Amino acid sequence: MAIPISDVHDFIRTIIKKNRGGFVSPNDIDRAVNRGVSDWLSAVITKFKRTGKFEYDHLLVKRATFTVTPSTSVQVLPADYIEGLTIYVLNDGVLTEGTLYSWDEFLEVKNSKILTPDLSYPVATIYIDSAGVPKIEFAPVPVTGSYTYTFVYMRKPAKAVYAYTTSSGNITYNQTGTVDIDLDDRYFTDIVSRALMYIGISLKDNDIASIETLKDGNQRADER
Repeated sequence: MAIPISDVHDFIRTIIKKNRGGFVSPNDIDRAVNRGVSDWLSAVITKFKRTGKFEYDHLLVKRATFTVTPSTSVQVLPADYIEGLTIYVLNDGVLTEGTLYSWDEFLEVKNSKILTPDLSYPVATIYIDSAGVPKIEFAPVPVTGSYTYTFVYMRKPAKAVYAYTTSSGNITYNQTGTVDIDLDDRYFTDIVSRALMYIGISLKDNDIASIETLKDGNQRADER
């Protein structure tokens, strides 16, 4: 479930008032929120690179299927790709997980006479070609026919937008044109904290409690 951008705006405006801050436009809050999402995503990717672990149920984790033939071992990555996580190859109805290597490591493994990539040991690498296009190369490649590879990756989140109308200086939220924050609502506190930092406000412990109250209230409303 995505984080409603309206809830985030309401909470941030409440915190700004508590801190006796000045007026912050919806567009400025959107910018702060999207910078907070970007920071959060960078932290998640850094953690993955350090630990090699990720959550399959994450809203940003996607799967793409590639049909690889003798002449199509190299294919273009999805447009929303941001970080590769792992690969699988389908063989006799069974998915076998492989390994994503750096380019140098991939070449070493691909040309190895000791441990050659096969259907029990699939490998791949991601690189940017001379035209600046992100691509992925798989091994092994079939002599005839095709292999089906699954690429698991982290996608770029959609840019959050708080749509609104104005009348006599009053701002009214407009569902049409709104784009919610493209993350699970369990990350509400983290995103709000990061956004408030860009606005120049630090989140206090009692504010965090207010977040939980807000989320509980919204959950009860959704259940009714």
